[in-house]
Amino acid sequence: MHLDKFILENLEIILQEWEDFAAKYLSDAEGMNKDQLRDHLREMLLTIAADLARYQSEKDQSLKAKGLEIPKDSPTPATTHGSERLADGFSLNSTVAEYRALRASVIRLWMKNNSTKFNSETDLDDLVRFNEAIDQAITEAVVSYSAEKDYDSRMFETILASAPDLIFSFNLEGRFIYANKQLKDLFGLSMEEMVGKNYYDLDLPIAAELHGQIEQVIRSKESVSREAPYTPFSGKLVWHDYVFTPVFNNEGDVESVVCIGHDVTERRASEHDNWTKANYDSLTGLPNRSLFTNRLEEYVKHSHRAGSSIALLFIDLDYFKEINDRYGHEVGDSLLKHAAERIHSCVRESDTAARLGGDEFIVILANLQDPRHVESVAEKIQQRLAEPFQLGNHTLQISASIGVSLSLQDTTSANELVNHADAAMYASKNNGRNQVSFYSPVLTH
Repeated sequence: MHLDKFILENLEIILQEWEDFAAKYLSDAEGMNKDQLRDHLREMLLTIAADLARYQSEKDQSLKAKGLEIPKDSPTPATTHGSERLADGFSLNSTVAEYRALRASVIRLWMKNNSTKFNSETDLDDLVRFNEAIDQAITEAVVSYSAEKDYDSRMFETILASAPDLIFSFNLEGRFIYANKQLKDLFGLSMEEMVGKNYYDLDLPIAAELHGQIEQVIRSKESVSREAPYTPFSGKLVWHDYVFTPVFNNEGDVESVVCIGHDVTERRASEHDNWTKANYDSLTGLPNRSLFTNRLEEYVKHSHRAGSSIALLFIDLDYFKEINDRYGHEVGDSLLKHAAERIHSCVRESDTAARLGGDEFIVILANLQDPRHVESVAEKIQQRLAEPFQLGNHTLQISASIGVSLSLQDTTSANELVNHADAAMYASKNNGRNQVSFYSPVLTH
């Protein structure tokens, strides 16, 4: 039986042999279904059978013998098969192996069926033409596979180069093996200057932490992420959210680590701005009531644990309402800002000066070693606020009524400390203003 007729009559048997071979011997085919395994094979066999059935001129024979068959204008089943096998993740060797298996299956089945054992000239001619057709299909598939892979590589490199994120990879020693344009620009280095270097070679202040992330990925075989700052040669601090991801080989071992770094500088700045607005007074820049309350609660907890003392100074500006009504809110706001600066200048960095609202301020003096320090600070604030304020064309003078509470053994809460300092401040007001009063139980009874 001529080979073209044999192929057509035994199409399903050949297809099944192909499928069995791919499923058994090609690891790239693992998990593929029947339709995927037989991808374009039927069309290829029909194309080969049609070629065997048609007349072949001497010119055709010469071209095929040289592997130079006239190229076709439209894609063939073999070219489509080659490009789609690349998309399916097949290696080039696996793709070519399929054609070798097809050649062997067809010849073996035909020989078993053909009693002449290839003795006739027609059989030999069919065999030669069949091998040429298979070779042509291999060539078309390989060219298509390679062209598609080259295209994918160019496209992938273009995507990596144009992506706004930092994209790079490391070997198992934590050394760079790839860096896209954004990362190279960030460091001001070329690819040649980066490949083979590690974070330490780039003098990053957080090199140890980032290198530890890579080691963790290799050890755990899981992705890890973190945010990290960097100040490039431009001098502008930038923050990136890094995700380190393992790359596995066919045996399931980590062979490299890929990292994508997304710029989160604006987000962090926005979060910081929102946090600042929520915790600091917009006029004076001092901590507001919310941040003051949080800090005071922490100070009280610490003082209970450490057995140390803290003090609160509740400050109310005398005559502020009269000045604000007479000169207007603009002058009043300017007075509050300058008063806040003077109060803040009287305390240590470890202390907290806050604005509760209006013309009320409060100071936390932490870790008191000498009770006399409280009186010294209160008097210093009183003196500084009594000095004249030069606000534009106006020279203004105020005073301050200050109430002081101390964290004694019977003081159990932050709220209690505030209430005691508030009561002492009103005692100063009621006693003629411009005074410092310390809380005593009689003030709340």
